[in-house]
Amino acid sequence: MRSDKFLFLTKVQFDKSSWQNRNRIRVKEGWKYISVPVENKGKEGQLIADVRISNMTNWRNQHLNAIKFAYQKAPFYNIYFPFLKELYTKKWESLQELDIYITNFVLQELGNTAEILYDKDFDFQGEKNELLINICHELGEKEYMSNKGSENYVDIGKFNDNGIDHIYINYDGAEYSQVYPGFEGGLSVLDMLLNCGPEKTREIIMDDRNYTFSEWNKKIL
Repeated sequence: MRSDKFLFLTKVQFDKSSWQNRNRIRVKEGWKYISVPVENKGKEGQLIADVRISNMTNWRNQHLNAIKFAYQKAPFYNIYFPFLKELYTKKWESLQELDIYITNFVLQELGNTAEILYDKDFDFQGEKNELLINICHELGEKEYMSNKGSENYVDIGKFNDNGIDHIYINYDGAEYSQVYPGFEGGLSVLDMLLNCGPEKTREIIMDDRNYTFSEWNKKIL
C-alpha cells in the first residue's frame, strides 16, 4: 500500500509468538485472539514456508462462529461473509498459503497498486540484514521500509553501507465506530473492513496522520 513492491517472505523462521498464525478480533468484553493451530512439536526453527496447519480440531468452524457472533451486526458483515464462509470451508494444510490468500484478498479490497512478489520465485541468500539487503539488490531497490517492531534486528548502518536508505514506519491507529461501545485498537484489519467498509478503511490506512515515520536512516524517536 505504501511501497512500489510487496514481497511475501516465507523462507524465514516461523515465530509462534508473532502474528503469523493468529490475530485479534473485537468482542463485547474487549478483544480475543483467534489462532490457527500448527504442527510445531520437534520442529523448532522451521521456516514459515514449511509450517503445516494442524487440523486435529475443527478450528475453521470455531473461527467462523467466533466472527459471526462478534460481527453479525456490523455494517459490512453481509458483504464480507461470503468470503469468510468460502475461506473457512476450505481445508488448509499450509500456513503460508492461508496467510497469502487472506493478505491478497485484503490488498485487493483496498485497491493495492504495489507489485506483489513471492520469495519462492527467487533464490535470495543470507540471514537477517544480509538477506534484506540482498533482496533489495536483486529487486533493484535503493529504499527499504520496515515497521518499528524490526528495530531490534535492523542495522541501518549495514543498509547504508550497501547503498540502501532505510525508513521506519509505525501505525499509531485511528478510532472508528465498532460494533460494540467504546474502541479497541490493535485488531485485525478485518475489524475495520466489517465496520467501515473498503473505502473508509483505505482512507484510514493511507492517512499519514495515523502513522509515525522516522527520518531517513534513523530510528523513530
